[in-house]
Amino acid sequence: IQQEVQALAPRSHASFILDTLEFMHAGGRCSTIAALGANLLKLKPCIQVSDGKMGVAKKYRGNWDKVLLDYVKERVSDPTGINRDRIFLVHTRCDQGVVESVRAALVGYGFQDIYEATAGCTISSHCGPNTLGIIFLPNE
Repeated sequence: IQQEVQALAPRSHASFILDTLEFMHAGGRCSTIAALGANLLKLKPCIQVSDGKMGVAKKYRGNWDKVLLDYVKERVSDPTGINRDRIFLVHTRCDQGVVESVRAALVGYGFQDIYEATAGCTISSHCGPNTLGIIFLPNE
């Protein structure tokens, strides 16, 4: 099992979107200016894990509900590049209505098994509430 999981880890695609930079700022991971600017412009950063490092993949703009659906569409709409057998929906205690709307969108993109989990304490404390991510595997 350990060997299988270790083999999957480098191939997995993981990203998440933050509702606010308040907690990133409090933890020293972004400047006051960046947090203030993102709040004023209603920017929601998408953090992507690539090669074991986290970085901003894109910045979405708008209200939380719309941004989440745009994020999901952009991440999973490729019909050939993503394994549709399973996807993981991870969040930091998002409102259940929001989680259900994302789940419905994922069903609409053809995912068979959607596993939901609450993010651990590290992601929760650094990113704050209303952080939502998806993790999936590409087709081989």
